[in-house]
Amino acid sequence: AAASRHNNSNHSKKTSTSALTTAKSTLDHTHPHVKIPDKLQNKSKEEQILRCADRVKPHVMAVDTLLRVLTSVKSSPGVDKFRTIDRTNPNYVTYVRDKPGAEDLLLAMNYRRIASKNELRLERHLVDDALLYLGISALEQARTSTEYREAKKWRAFHAEMRRVAKQLGGGSAENLVNGMTEEETQIRLAFLSHCPKEPPQGRGAWMHVYLGEEEEKIGGGYVSRRFDGDDILDDVLNWLGGCYGTELLEKLKSREWCLCDLNRYPILPLDLEKHRKKTLQYLGLFPSGKLGVRLSDDSWRSGDMDDHGLGDVAGSARGLGAASRSMLH
Repeated sequence: AAASRHNNSNHSKKTSTSALTTAKSTLDHTHPHVKIPDKLQNKSKEEQILRCADRVKPHVMAVDTLLRVLTSVKSSPGVDKFRTIDRTNPNYVTYVRDKPGAEDLLLAMNYRRIASKNELRLERHLVDDALLYLGISALEQARTSTEYREAKKWRAFHAEMRRVAKQLGGGSAENLVNGMTEEETQIRLAFLSHCPKEPPQGRGAWMHVYLGEEEEKIGGGYVSRRFDGDDILDDVLNWLGGCYGTELLEKLKSREWCLCDLNRYPILPLDLEKHRKKTLQYLGLFPSGKLGVRLSDDSWRSGDMDDHGLGDVAGSARGLGAASRSMLH
């Protein structure tokens, strides 16, 4: 019985090996030009560094952090703290560790993972001036890319949103923040005086407004309240003025920022001057509304509608009595 099992085992291995060989020969026959690409770590150091720098360029903080690290090592290779990176450091975790290409770039610079201490370390004898020069040059080139500049612009915008969000006053006369100047209080009360009374529970529909992109989760950057379908866009703007003050409305009016309907796809900004007297139902913001304050692109800021491609947008209306996208834009 043991001999029989041994023979069956050998037969199974031979059959499996034969099947793999047949499959490989069949693939070579049917797709002679198909080749599996080498892993990144098997390529030259130069190619690894250039490809990693290209992958990480949309991540502003990762690029800036890596550049600062490599520059410090190049200028002071003997300083141990510049050659050691704590992988549990909150800033490293947030801005670098999980960004595509970031940690791979460090590994290509001869950093090594030290599992026992959960850190990356570049030993003194592995410091390579040529690799440092190439890595620094690649990151400096990444900072001139369109992706990096666009991401940096959005990062600055979200910093502005966080600043504006700190001015949140609650959206009602009873909830204005303490410590606000008398002048600012009067301005916000004036906005709220032009805002219709909120419908009671069970009537109206919720309007949600986000400052910046939702995934940023900006503290104080979300407000909501109920509106009726025959309330107008101006009512929403007055409510936002009561929440955040005049700066938000001024920048929306100047088109530096824009107010977008997030329930439509693709997301397009609302023309506040054109539609401020239109009802929420007409604008497709009833029976539910979800608006976002976003950074305007150049075509919207300049009013160049053709470049924005709005003339060709059809899309379906949201809700009974809502205008189509082609009418709105």
